[in-house]
Amino acid sequence: RESLDGAKTRRTGLVEYHWLNTGSGQIERKTASYRVVDDSILVVGYYSSRATAEQARSLLWAAVHEFKQHGERAFERFNDLNGRFVQEDLYVFVLDMDTQTIRAHGGMPRMIDRQVGELTDANGKPFIRDLIQAARAREEGQLEYTWRNPLTQKMERKQTWFVRVGKQIVAVGAYAGPVR
Repeated sequence: RESLDGAKTRRTGLVEYHWLNTGSGQIERKTASYRVVDDSILVVGYYSSRATAEQARSLLWAAVHEFKQHGERAFERFNDLNGRFVQEDLYVFVLDMDTQTIRAHGGMPRMIDRQVGELTDANGKPFIRDLIQAARAREEGQLEYTWRNPLTQKMERKQTWFVRVGKQIVAVGAYAGPVR
């Protein structure tokens, strides 16, 4: 109904709703994109994937292994949007603790080689400083903050796990849903 009503006033639009995903057998968030073409309305729908905490930790340990085996050559693989280190809304990022520079980022390649020490989340939390402080205190851990999900383009709660490898922090985070 929302697509039909929207098409009366706008030629294109998006509608979000929950629907049974027959592939997973679960009710999941779905997005339908519509466009008016002549006298018809074309609609394409897709389920918005959401990785689990377990998948994020698994990807993190795979990335740590890759980095320990190949050093900085692993960054190219971490940055490959079509590679195995970018999976739906999961991606690897690597932060140099001393220079506070992003060395690899599979979710936002434009962040690579940027100094991000003063970066804050949507709530003003200095999560990069918090991440560096946590990594200096212990070799591995977890941090929560708010960040834009690259699939939904919405600000969401994010839980990120990290492992310190030398002066580099290798991290992967899972999005935990909309900010409440």
